[in-house]
Amino acid sequence: MDASGLFECTKQLQSLTFLRHSSTTEQLGWERSAPQVSTEIFQIVAPVFVVVGIGFFLEWRGMGFHAESLSRLAMLLGTPALVFSSLTGTALPDDSLARIVAIAVSAVLVGGGIAFLILTAFRLPRTTFLAPLSLPNAGNAGLPIVFFAFADDGLAIGAAYFFTIALVQYTVVPALVSGELDLKKLLREPLIWSIVAVLLFRISDVAPPGIVMDTTELLGAMMIPVMLILLGGALARLRVRDIGTSAALAFLRLAIGLSAGLSLLWLFDLSGVEAGAIFLLTAMPSALVTYVIAEHYGKDAERVAGLVVSSTVLNFMLLPGLIAAALYFAAA
Repeated sequence: MDASGLFECTKQLQSLTFLRHSSTTEQLGWERSAPQVSTEIFQIVAPVFVVVGIGFFLEWRGMGFHAESLSRLAMLLGTPALVFSSLTGTALPDDSLARIVAIAVSAVLVGGGIAFLILTAFRLPRTTFLAPLSLPNAGNAGLPIVFFAFADDGLAIGAAYFFTIALVQYTVVPALVSGELDLKKLLREPLIWSIVAVLLFRISDVAPPGIVMDTTELLGAMMIPVMLILLGGALARLRVRDIGTSAALAFLRLAIGLSAGLSLLWLFDLSGVEAGAIFLLTAMPSALVTYVIAEHYGKDAERVAGLVVSSTVLNFMLLPGLIAAALYFAAA
């Protein structure tokens, strides 16, 4: 099969996935029977667990899974391509995308404010725990889950939310941990230039050339499984230090995420897919990149790793319930 044939098969597979899940919010209602609701949730959760499990198994067995190379491929090509193709190809208007960015910024402020107060009250180190408690894993965990739950509309919302969180992760978090702000490093990130390209095309109201859209869609399509495989591999590598404290902080991260999500639903009067996707994104576990940054700067990385692992395990244990709640908000 040549490259064009492979691409067409990929697009057909995606369209089938979108078709299967696009009716979720239209059909879901609490008057439906429990088996029907459970089946919908299982169809969303099962692929996530399976692909994360594959990543965990590959890393655990040492089967030539080079996470650093795969992660670098994702950051240099896959993530910028996914953001570009999702935000230029979506039917969401500019004001809706700007609204998602504003919501994401608000989520960071609300979550960060709550985390700051709690850490201050319990005299825990803010430079260590503020970022992992307030920032969700909107990439590895969030994007695949909103994709399976809400199809292309959810993915577009997730992409806009993710790049906002990513900007905070690559600017504010390193500055918080190290005490220095490196804007030159930020300008070398391909994600930033993909966002610039999105703004230029949307402001000019010019459609990107077909070859550009096809290429970025093909590259972006790899990101859903790659993100989940990387997440599984990271869980296999990380070690939990001080299980009691890590578990308590994991519950705290979940509480902060849920509080921020519910606050945003009320503040922005969210409804439909927007409400469900935002709720899921804010409820995600601690961002993996906060561990990477802590390790890079030598800032108590083991304790951050414990929080990331505990938070991810807790979140995945509760994922069916979180998705059920998101579908409820989307159908309300």
